[in-house]
Amino acid sequence: MSATRNLAFITCAATLILIGVGVYVRATGSGLGCPDWPTCHGGIVPPHEQEALIESTHRFVAAFVGILVIATAVLAWRHFRGVPAVLWPAIAAVPLVGIQGVIGAITVWEELPAEIVATHLLLAMAILTVMAATALAMFNEVRGGIPPAQSAAAWRVGQRAIVALVLFAAVVWMGGYLGESGGSTACEGWPLCSGGVFPGADDQQITHMVHRYLAALLLVPLAWLVVAAWQERRALRWGMHVGRTVAVVYAAQVAIGALNVLYTFPDALTVTHTVLASLLWLALSAAALLGYSAQAVSRDSVSPTPTEAPA
Repeated sequence: MSATRNLAFITCAATLILIGVGVYVRATGSGLGCPDWPTCHGGIVPPHEQEALIESTHRFVAAFVGILVIATAVLAWRHFRGVPAVLWPAIAAVPLVGIQGVIGAITVWEELPAEIVATHLLLAMAILTVMAATALAMFNEVRGGIPPAQSAAAWRVGQRAIVALVLFAAVVWMGGYLGESGGSTACEGWPLCSGGVFPGADDQQITHMVHRYLAALLLVPLAWLVVAAWQERRALRWGMHVGRTVAVVYAAQVAIGALNVLYTFPDALTVTHTVLASLLWLALSAAALLGYSAQAVSRDSVSPTPTEAPA
């Protein structure tokens, strides 16, 4: 069982790496380095051109992650078949990866439409959440579950994480859209847009500032979560770890976003910005999942036993 759990955590890490590689493809303009799919210039082995090699690397890493996802599902079926919290997310990850592959193919065939690229990124985040659900459920099962005494505190933190994730999904989608539509460079300067608080009539400036406004608004549910984690610090040790991670990663994310604008989106900063977003997404997902698990444990603990059930 521990080997299966470790594989699930490895798959989470590999998914993070894949997201970083995918962003590097976009940052370097290599999305059409292989203009066909699944081959690259008609062959399995790419030509010795930088853009083709970068895009092919992304495809190979994606294929490797797909294999890890399938292997995790198989082992979950073998060792955790009686644990729905493990089995169902492990199985759900398999078709999600298949859908992700189809979207990746459409992205190439349609020559990188911004809305498809953004959806591709958001679905990668969803896969990260599903794999985190699998890994955490395995961890809880091996360790004997979450103590019922922690359920109220865990759910308090978890529900705030869910609210933050909903808003963060919009931030992530808008960020992916900006990166491919050319709107990333529409506003000069930070935090103002070409000297103004509000964008001009240019559609790309409006889209760019909507992304910034949503990212700023995200601070509200994140602060709500951190406050709850601090208040529950004695009852919930992992809550403080999540709270610190969320605060530090969000601050770094904002700083890197500003540097991206000021230095005109160098590759390293562009990749770092999205990887930090992935880490923030993962931390929020973990908090939401742990909170939901604790709430489920609490419900089970108060459910009437067969002898207590009304006649």
